[in-house]
Amino acid sequence: MRLSNSAMRTPKPIPLEPVFATSLSPQPAPRSQRFEPRSVRTLAERGVELLPLRMYTEEQVSKILQVSLSQLRKWRMKSNLEKQLGPPFKKIGRLVRYPEDGLQIFING
Repeated sequence: MRLSNSAMRTPKPIPLEPVFATSLSPQPAPRSQRFEPRSVRTLAERGVELLPLRMYTEEQVSKILQVSLSQLRKWRMKSNLEKQLGPPFKKIGRLVRYPEDGLQIFING
């Protein structure tokens, strides 16, 4: 059984008039209600000590320590059960990163 062409057609979308599109756009606030800029102090001026943000990947750490990736992973797995054997690490989502200061302590200590 064959369908007619009219049964296979889909209705065309109705175009929006420009009046609706312009009424939804936000209007800018009057000049008197806008944010007034003020001086901003940096973190150093506030007396906040900045920590080093350098983080290394697994591959970089394995080259620095001259151990295999699997050894790093074993150390991470054993650190959950016992005392920490390898360098300290951070999980950022599913990524594993090693902070620079923790690596320096592990290497020197």
